[in-house]
Amino acid sequence: MSSKLVDAINEVAVSNKDKIELDGIKDDSFDGHLSITEATYDVDTFLKPSPALSKDWIRKLQKKWDREITYKGLYEYPETLARTQIRFQRHGLEGKIMGYKEVPELIEDLNSKNSSSFLRKPSSKNEFVRGSTSNIPFLADDSDVDAIAGEPSVKMALYGEDGLLQVPPGFSRGLSMTATSTTDNLNDEFDPEKWDTKKVKSSNRNFVTIHELNEHLKNVNSKHSEIDDLLPDKRSIVSLPPSTLNLHKQPDYAHVVDSSAPIENFQQLVPEMALDFPFELDNFQKEAIYHLEMGDSVFVAAHTSAGKTVVAEYAIALAQKHMTKAIYTSPIKALSNQKFRDFKHKFEDVGILTGDVQVNPEGSCLLMTTEILRSMLYRGADLIRDVEFVIFDEVHYVNDLERGVVWEEVIIMLPPHVTLILLSATVPNTKEFASWVGRTKKKNIYVISTLKRPVPLEHYLWVKQNMFKIVDQHGRFLMDGYKSANDALKKPDKPVIAKDNKNSARGRGAARGRGVQTNMMRGRGSAKSVERRDANTWVHLIGHLHKQNLLPVIVFVFSKKRCEEYVDTLTNRDLNNHQEKSEVHVVIEKAVARLKKEDRLLPQIGRMREMLSRGLAVHHGGLLPIIKEIVEILFQRGLVKVLFATETFAMGVNMPAKSVVFSGTQKHDGRNFRDLLPGEYTQCSGRAGRRGLDVTGTVIILSRSELPDTASLRHMIMGPSSKLISQFRLTYNMILNLLRVETLRIEDMIKRSFSENVNQTLVPQHEEKIKSFEEKLSALKKEMSDVDLKEIKSCLLSSESFKEYTKKMHFRAITTANGKRIFKDGRVIVFQQLDFTRTVGVLLGTSIRTNASDCTLEVAYLNPQNNLKRPSDLLAFADAFNDVYDNAIFDESNQFKYGLINLSGIERVCNTILRIDSGGIRDRRGGAFRKLSEQFASIKKFSDLLFEEVNWSKVRDFEFCEAFEKRNFLQNKLSGNPIISTPNFLTHFALAYQEYELESNIDNLSSYISDQNLELLPDYEQRIKVLQELGYIDAERTVLLKGRVACEINSTSELVLTELILENSLADFSCEETIALLSAFVFDEKTEVEPTISPHLQKGKEMILSVAEKVNQIQEHYQVLYFNEGNDFESQPRFGLMEVCYEWARGMSFNRITDLTDVLEGSIVRTIIRLDEVLRECRGAARVVGDSSMYTKMEECQNLIRRNIVFCPSLYM
Repeated sequence: MSSKLVDAINEVAVSNKDKIELDGIKDDSFDGHLSITEATYDVDTFLKPSPALSKDWIRKLQKKWDREITYKGLYEYPETLARTQIRFQRHGLEGKIMGYKEVPELIEDLNSKNSSSFLRKPSSKNEFVRGSTSNIPFLADDSDVDAIAGEPSVKMALYGEDGLLQVPPGFSRGLSMTATSTTDNLNDEFDPEKWDTKKVKSSNRNFVTIHELNEHLKNVNSKHSEIDDLLPDKRSIVSLPPSTLNLHKQPDYAHVVDSSAPIENFQQLVPEMALDFPFELDNFQKEAIYHLEMGDSVFVAAHTSAGKTVVAEYAIALAQKHMTKAIYTSPIKALSNQKFRDFKHKFEDVGILTGDVQVNPEGSCLLMTTEILRSMLYRGADLIRDVEFVIFDEVHYVNDLERGVVWEEVIIMLPPHVTLILLSATVPNTKEFASWVGRTKKKNIYVISTLKRPVPLEHYLWVKQNMFKIVDQHGRFLMDGYKSANDALKKPDKPVIAKDNKNSARGRGAARGRGVQTNMMRGRGSAKSVERRDANTWVHLIGHLHKQNLLPVIVFVFSKKRCEEYVDTLTNRDLNNHQEKSEVHVVIEKAVARLKKEDRLLPQIGRMREMLSRGLAVHHGGLLPIIKEIVEILFQRGLVKVLFATETFAMGVNMPAKSVVFSGTQKHDGRNFRDLLPGEYTQCSGRAGRRGLDVTGTVIILSRSELPDTASLRHMIMGPSSKLISQFRLTYNMILNLLRVETLRIEDMIKRSFSENVNQTLVPQHEEKIKSFEEKLSALKKEMSDVDLKEIKSCLLSSESFKEYTKKMHFRAITTANGKRIFKDGRVIVFQQLDFTRTVGVLLGTSIRTNASDCTLEVAYLNPQNNLKRPSDLLAFADAFNDVYDNAIFDESNQFKYGLINLSGIERVCNTILRIDSGGIRDRRGGAFRKLSEQFASIKKFSDLLFEEVNWSKVRDFEFCEAFEKRNFLQNKLSGNPIISTPNFLTHFALAYQEYELESNIDNLSSYISDQNLELLPDYEQRIKVLQELGYIDAERTVLLKGRVACEINSTSELVLTELILENSLADFSCEETIALLSAFVFDEKTEVEPTISPHLQKGKEMILSVAEKVNQIQEHYQVLYFNEGNDFESQPRFGLMEVCYEWARGMSFNRITDLTDVLEGSIVRTIIRLDEVLRECRGAARVVGDSSMYTKMEECQNLIRRNIVFCPSLYM
């Protein structure tokens, strides 16, 4: 080995020795110093890579690569990476416009008014929480970030060379950080002028010996073993997503987690919990927490009171740990208030946003209704930037006909960085819903379900003062218990019930005053007579539960009126001792202390005070909000022993009881009475059983005159809950909000809806099929390049049309009396079924089974040994093709068989009727088939007279005659076509048919995945026409001033109210009168009391009716199906609270306005609160229009109604 190589190796060697020996040669000539020239040469020779390839590598790499040309891309517009805007060029001091130019918008110019990017400047502080209708919402995907950050200059502005963010969103420059440049140091090492050759020798570099290497590997292995110890031995926590295993398979975003097996190493997987719990977590809770720690979205489905709130609390704690925000959404405002109180005790930085309340809006945990979050998303609120988690509670309310669409809108509009936590009752299609969410947000969703109840339930029937168990705690239906209850019900009643009924009626009448009980006495006599007959039922039932230690109890009643009637039957029942009465008194006095003196004397408050002191209460929508909250607080403290409540009490915070009673198994859903659905029963019955206190929960079904049948009971108690079904629909507000943003399309919103989930899931598969068909079509066209198929294709189209008209004729004929007689016993037919060859058969009578799209007929048919299609089977069965048909079906070896065929497969109904043994053929008797074969023995081809078509002249149906005439025209056209007699006709026809079939498949699939196939697209186009007719958008679908005003209206009919605002119709009315008129937009309950209003208000009422009629006429003209959009003012009692709201605005006390109507107090409060929301939206509309007088007027209207008990702060605040 050369000495020079030894020198070079010594130079780069990592050793403590100055010299080394190679091949036994020891070098003593090297003195440890190199000249710059020698060192430069050595580095260039041995360290720097050669700029040229060797000949061997050139031969290997020099290969011509054929680049596939994508012709579609040649005529597509390139994607724009930057937005542009038009700027005027001005001259002189007066700023005269001399011209204009188009300039690109730089990243520092992006703001909430011109960009949907997260990189835009923050808007004003006032718009941080709620946003503004002039803001553009953030995009729901990453396309904006990818497009803007794709420019190198932007990348350098956003990220330093070390990867750290330096420039905040919306800033042109950021923090200048001086850092050591590693690039300069690297360049110094390759600069010979900066080398210190004297230090080469003294550099302390070491060889790694084999022993040291082994020791290092041992350390690495030990570290790996420590990591292995963290992984579970029994199962894998996270399964590998299928998309990583099969690149060609559509990714499955929903992953079902098995929560039955325990996680034995949970402490190692989550060593530092963001929130510690004082109890052992269930498996499903551990699974959810683990996935939240991993940054995954989760869908948790569990029974009521199973502990889903633990997952929500952990997400909130995790957000505080990460210094981000978590949003908790609930279906109703009352639930938000309850959760606010609970979370406030556990977390410090908690806020709440409702229509009229805003507490700590910049807190790390925000509670709000789903409607508020939707408004924030449409208004582009900057607060969304900081949100890490959004928790959707009670997701099963996506099934709500009126409000379910809000959940879908929010999920679609949420930005991609947000982690979703979906909490729901048990539903059967959790994976389907999670799959939709995952596909929409392009992220994995882990479905964690548990059917286990913390406290098992036992179900009973209450019959004749006795309880009969029908379902035990293991979920087994007990037939013996049902039979015993049925036998007890058949026994005659005791005659003493009438006497007790009289006493109980006197008890109800004794409670006088304006309170709820007076209103509750109004109604149909039939319901009251039932209660009078069974008045003692509740006395005996509550007494029995008290003796059996089954209190507290929740009695679910599906009527506000009956809640009050039932509690009146317990006037002599007192369930609280003196200490409990004292506690109740303290809670009530503390709560009503925030009310004015006159409001404390309201009859409803006095009535509830008396009931609560005895441990009784009611809870329904007709109560004042403060009373409902008092009842909830006392119930949670165990001071309410018997609670009569509507089913809304079953939704929300954990308020379990020892037992639950159903007053009946039917409810009125707004249209008619129906049985309770399994999901509704499960939701309510889930309140039975207190975790940690009760071994089992008791559920009792009250039965008076008759028992529900066993099938109904089984389905209601043990049946699966209702599936999550999309209630997505288009609204004018949604359309206008999306049209005002050029980057958002209604078609995309519809595609992402849950209603389109099935279709959109199949889109990738259809695209693959289209690609496959296009490749086959391309290859086929190359094969047919030498064949002129122009005449063949004309013949093919005529043949296909002939087939369609034949099908239409048969379908129309069989629906008429004369036509049905043609399809009689013994009639000869020619038919094809699916992929089988053409054959002949005989109809067996008129036994026809009909479904929505086809008919099924019994036949005896000739079964060929080889039933695969032949080229001639592609032709229509017309006389023009008689000479080219394949007649192999008439071979003597083929036998007749019995079978069923579809009417759509019949190609000809023949004039021939044979005498056959239909019964023998149905019974598969050989003699019957032999006789039939003998009649076909002489037939050798399809052109035989046996197959002449039947005479259809007796069928007088118009559509049949029309199809018959068109088919005759095609028959004549085919008969005169000379191409049929050419030698290669069948071969060329088969090629043309294959091409036709491929093109049809491509067209059908392309149409299927196009926007035109969207189910709601026709409704969208119709609504667009309505908006254009009314002047909300122009012909190019640009949102005009009217449309921007309508975007401000979210809580009621945006069209009618916008028309009133822009026509300045409310200017002639005082503030009090304006409040009375606008109450019609928020009140929709039944009332039998006609309000007394002034002639001027009557004029305003007629004005609203006129505008609503005008809007509805335009909608009907364009056939818009409007559902519950608040436009119907004529058929619904919308003006029932005009007098009440008018007098309330004038300053009348709440006690006095309740005497003006039969509407319940709670409904009055709810209407006025919603009215305040409408006034706030009208104020925003006035700001958009620029009407300062209207803005001031609406503000004054709000001040007039915001007083006293109506706007009393929640007790949970």
